[in-house]
Amino acid sequence: MNFNEKILEIIKNTFDDYFTSKQLCGTLHTHSTAERRAVADALQQLERDCKIIFDDKNRRYRLVKEGDFGTAVFDANARGFGFLQREEGDLFVPAPKTHGAFHRDTVLYRRIPGTQDEAEVVKILQRGMTQIVGTYDKSNHARFVIPDERKFISDIYILPKKDLNAKNGQKVVVNVLHFPEDNRNSPEGEIVQVLGFPNEKNVDMMSVAYSYGLHTDFPQNCCKQAQQMPQSVSEKEIEGRVDLRGDTVFTIDGEDAKDLDDAVSIVQNADDTYTLSVHIADVSHYVKAGDAIDKEAFARGTSVYFPETVFPMLPRELSNGICSLYEGVDRLTLSCRMTINNRGKVLQSDIFPSVIRSKHRLTYTAVQAVFDGDKTVKTQYADIVDDLLKMKMLAEILQNKRNKRGNIDFQTKEVYFVHDEQGNVVDVVPYQRTFAHQLIEEFMIIANESVASYAENCDYPFVYRVHDKPDEEKFANLVALMKGVGINVKHSRQLHSSVLQDALAQAEKTPYFNLINDVMLRTMQKAKYSTVNSGHFGLASNCYCHFTSPIRRYPDLVVHRILKTAVQGKMTDKALSAYTVMAKETSRQASVREKVADEAERKADDVKKCNYAERIVGQTFDAIISGVTEHGIYCELPNTVEGFVSVEKLGGYFTYNAQTFCLYNEGTKYALGDSVKITVAGVNKNVYKIDFDLAKDID
Repeated sequence: MNFNEKILEIIKNTFDDYFTSKQLCGTLHTHSTAERRAVADALQQLERDCKIIFDDKNRRYRLVKEGDFGTAVFDANARGFGFLQREEGDLFVPAPKTHGAFHRDTVLYRRIPGTQDEAEVVKILQRGMTQIVGTYDKSNHARFVIPDERKFISDIYILPKKDLNAKNGQKVVVNVLHFPEDNRNSPEGEIVQVLGFPNEKNVDMMSVAYSYGLHTDFPQNCCKQAQQMPQSVSEKEIEGRVDLRGDTVFTIDGEDAKDLDDAVSIVQNADDTYTLSVHIADVSHYVKAGDAIDKEAFARGTSVYFPETVFPMLPRELSNGICSLYEGVDRLTLSCRMTINNRGKVLQSDIFPSVIRSKHRLTYTAVQAVFDGDKTVKTQYADIVDDLLKMKMLAEILQNKRNKRGNIDFQTKEVYFVHDEQGNVVDVVPYQRTFAHQLIEEFMIIANESVASYAENCDYPFVYRVHDKPDEEKFANLVALMKGVGINVKHSRQLHSSVLQDALAQAEKTPYFNLINDVMLRTMQKAKYSTVNSGHFGLASNCYCHFTSPIRRYPDLVVHRILKTAVQGKMTDKALSAYTVMAKETSRQASVREKVADEAERKADDVKKCNYAERIVGQTFDAIISGVTEHGIYCELPNTVEGFVSVEKLGGYFTYNAQTFCLYNEGTKYALGDSVKITVAGVNKNVYKIDFDLAKDID
């Protein structure tokens, strides 16, 4: 029993309800300053763990009743209400019940009796946004910063002589020094950096990065630890590992990738089975639980990718150094070796620590060239062409098997930006997804499933990747839309992913494919991390996790720690207890950080698209209506750049139909998927939105 548990037991047996730290110290017979400090630390930890709560009104602690309280991250809405983001489902917080919580705060909440999914904020445990980017607004009497983040629902009052001589209208970074006890007053802060005026070079991208708390640099203690990392593998580190340095192992990544965390190898056996091995960088060998780098990686949760910039989860000495599976050098890995038959069934899988030496650093372009029969590229990689072709056959088998079980193959719209010599965006180009990309996807998926199944069968604490079924109301709207464009949706009461897969396949033969693909994506629930395996709806997988990217995702790192402990026979009761806590904390934190990363990456892309749109103001393009609201229509150009046409610009009075996603009046209708012609009207860089005018419909 640790000290916290001992104190908790004494509280339960000694105090009826409320108590003070002084009373507890008296009961424990603590007298020294060190002992009392230890009690105070224990109380703080128990409060963070939601075992006790400090009642600010009574100035007393009391025990938390099971099921009444919990901790969650507050997701604010500009209209004052918000949601509590929880692993088991979000809770709605009415505006009067937010009790001073701001966007991204970690809070203690209480379920509201008599409601199914409502709660109130009881206590703010940790502020989520203490550094904010916004526009400086200076008047004769007061100085404020208007946050770029609309969900941060208050301007920040800048204390006297704390404005760094910023000029009116400049983008600035503010440290919030004091939060009000309620939302009626403004937070107070000081300007710590002046970024510049919005139209100045790189100010927009810096604004996005600072808004989400993203940094390329690391704290000093992390840098010191990273600099002490070895940059080569020693013979001692290889002891106890399976030596695969003689195997034909190689990596396949994008041209610009620098953090190479997965490699593959294959053998075709005499009985027509395949032995596929997926080798993942053993980051856990270098990053130990609780050290400086680990704490920073946990806080970051994931690497964040902006156009031309990466905000890494790990210092570059690891991500681009000793952990990256570079060609021709020894690297420590955790391997998943699978025997797979010609129907895609995994007959056997083994997980073990290993050491590899990659034979080649391949790109998707080169691999696809091999598949397309390019003689020059095939000659360049003559030693592994046969392996690549075997991999292609196996990937096709795995893909076919996944499709049969109902996997939904969404088409995501990733783009890259073409810049001129001055750094201005001159073009937006969608990425071309080839079978080389799909091959690696298939191999990573099968490895992730094998690893997750192993953990579930052993009943170990674990971090699963789960994906719930779509919300029933959203799905009903999707069905109505698809039926409206002639797509037959067959489903029973028990919704299966194959229903959506079939509908998407039907849509592919119509002009509405992109429309259905996009709306279906919006209908889906967000995948998340969880300690409870509930399956992955989109992949039609019963058991799934993230194992293959520990350089850039923290859950993968924790999964590696659990797996290594298990396969090395070291899963003691103490280890099980520690991993239970670690898995729960990781699932919560990683889900939150993933959402932040997604928002930041989307915002960065929006900034670049706005930069591009500024160059084409006044030009006319063909577009597709990609979204419809009561306020107007969103239109998307072929290169994915999206703009908004307000309902006022459409002329006349329009009625909005939420079931069919259209605006209409007696003579005109604007619906999702309709072809239109637009003119780029302007760009609002304060909110990174592009305005279109409607020209005329395409004949």
